[in-house]
Amino acid sequence: MKAKEYLSKYRESMERTNSTEQHLHELKAEAIRLKDHEGQSVALDEAVAQYVDACNDAAAYLDMLGNMRREIANTIDAVQNKKLQQLLREVYINGKTLVRVAADREQSYEHICRLHGDALNAVRTLRPDLE
Repeated sequence: MKAKEYLSKYRESMERTNSTEQHLHELKAEAIRLKDHEGQSVALDEAVAQYVDACNDAAAYLDMLGNMRREIANTIDAVQNKKLQQLLREVYINGKTLVRVAADREQSYEHICRLHGDALNAVRTLRPDLE
């Protein structure tokens, strides 16, 4: 896996976390909706069972995603150059584009691209498995 792909997994994991939480919310709402109707005990039991199973599966999945984000954030924090570290945070954790970073910093896009390359090289130095 390349450094850029690895770092991009932070934002991807946030999207997956949000999606999983939304799915759990929908299952819970369905169970609550069924609870409000008499004579729905079979459907309610099934909905509750689905919700409990989904909660158990989601807990493990969300834990794995959280661990992935912590690992990536720790890798970024280990970059010694604070400017490069901040650039990595802006792009891979906050989701800014390089164009947006350049505009915010009032620097040229080309300069930010060079810094981004330097930042990725710093990550590769820390994590040779990302070559």
